[in-house]
Amino acid sequence: MKLNSTISFFDGPAIVSAAAFCVHNGKFTEAVDAFDHPFWDWVRNNVAQKAAEIRNQGFSGPAMLPYSELEYGGVVEKMGQLDERFIVRKDEVHAAAGNGRKKKAA
Repeated sequence: MKLNSTISFFDGPAIVSAAAFCVHNGKFTEAVDAFDHPFWDWVRNNVAQKAAEIRNQGFSGPAMLPYSELEYGGVVEKMGQLDERFIVRKDEVHAAAGNGRKKKAA
């Protein structure tokens, strides 16, 4: 991405910018945009086209599955391991304060 560019979509490919500097007499020179070249315009256009093609395929992947269908990728096993490490407290908490402290007895 060219320096100081606006972002046209938030869920597309990764945003990468590069400012190049030189050191002259112990001081940085003015920044130069390392991606300001026609080749990188071509790369950006191809990446944007691929991202649009993937987006047109619709939602997919584990993020769209209900928990009962997450059998692949080890997610269910990992959640089971985490369940063993955490304890759900059943004591009352003071909801108004939102700090997780127990209510004091009156």
